[in-house]
Amino acid sequence: MKTCTILNTAIDAGTLYDIMNLIEMCRKERNVDRQLKILMVINAMLPKTKKLHIPSFLTDDYINRALHEIEKALKSSY
Repeated sequence: MKTCTILNTAIDAGTLYDIMNLIEMCRKERNVDRQLKILMVINAMLPKTKKLHIPSFLTDDYINRALHEIEKALKSSY
């Protein structure tokens, strides 16, 4: 099985592909509530030690920064 190491935690290639697709889908979504739901799905797919601590009050800017950080970590470790 092919894996990606995100900050020393293995993620299989299929999960990585799914996360990257969800990041793209989230970026294209204009409704912040839907973006948050997608971000929550992404977060649930991350290894336990790498999950985001999502604040109770969210902005579009926070979601975009979170997506960028997740994508950067995934791409740098693959």
